[in-house]
Amino acid sequence: MLKNMFDQLGRSGACLSGFVSMRKIMGINTLVFRLVPAVLLLALTGCSSTKIQDGPPADSVDVSTIPDAIPTPIQVPLKNTPYTLGGVHYQPMASANGYAEDGQASWYGTKFHGKQTANGEIYDMFKMTAAHKTLPLPSYVKVTNLENGQSVVVRVNDRGPFHGDRLIDLSYVAAKKLGFADSGLANVAIEGIDPETFSRSPAHERDGDLLYLQLAAFKNYHNAQLLRRDLFSRIGVQAKVVKGDESEPLYRVRIGPVESPEQLEELLEGLSSAEFSPPYLVYEKPVYEKSIGDARSSEKTATEVEAEQSEQVVRAP
Repeated sequence: MLKNMFDQLGRSGACLSGFVSMRKIMGINTLVFRLVPAVLLLALTGCSSTKIQDGPPADSVDVSTIPDAIPTPIQVPLKNTPYTLGGVHYQPMASANGYAEDGQASWYGTKFHGKQTANGEIYDMFKMTAAHKTLPLPSYVKVTNLENGQSVVVRVNDRGPFHGDRLIDLSYVAAKKLGFADSGLANVAIEGIDPETFSRSPAHERDGDLLYLQLAAFKNYHNAQLLRRDLFSRIGVQAKVVKGDESEPLYRVRIGPVESPEQLEELLEGLSSAEFSPPYLVYEKPVYEKSIGDARSSEKTATEVEAEQSEQVVRAP
């Protein structure tokens, strides 16, 4: 019975879990524990009176350093078992392919940061993830803010939101990239992504931009260089270190530009086989050479090229 209660409560079951842990610490017999439902009800009532508020992280986050999720073929069994919560029965989909729906998006942050999601992963409000009531876990979707046209790609790895008519619950950084972290809610369009065909389609292209795979972003330049050299030594891939324009710059390790869907698929397979962390898709504006006629511009360009060749560092666009 208690197990069913835990399964149905999901993210809301943390307080009940604490009470059960307290029961163990106090040495209360399991049989006695089952015979005092009134005490359990009282404990849950007390928990609700001290409800932890959700919110953003204490420090500001530069979401420009956080790339979208990359849809990759699912290598684990999908979790799409039917479930009932609050008297409502939910029948998860077998696939996100072809899914499209408009609705209201919300986000969740510090209250659930570091806690387990519905598919067993750990929720990280700084990653591009989402919760949905009926999409299979995991799956990938494109979310577009209908009010400003901004779009992101997220990995669905949790259940929710179970609040009114809200359609999807995004991680904090995903909501901030879509421009509604402050307001809390937004009208969005959701499109399911087939990871099997994603890398073979032109859907990942953006007009005039160059596609890169970003492996990591470091505060320490030398750590970024170590990863760049490790990439080359293990899978023979050349990468660059991109220095950001922040007051305390981050050094991003990127592979590219990726010139074809076939190359993208090959790179993803190579990184996976070498057990590198899954990369993210990022886009850069192409950098054009300055005119030779301008002596000062030519001198600056030569200096930048020399620095890039010696340190493999370029500034983020």
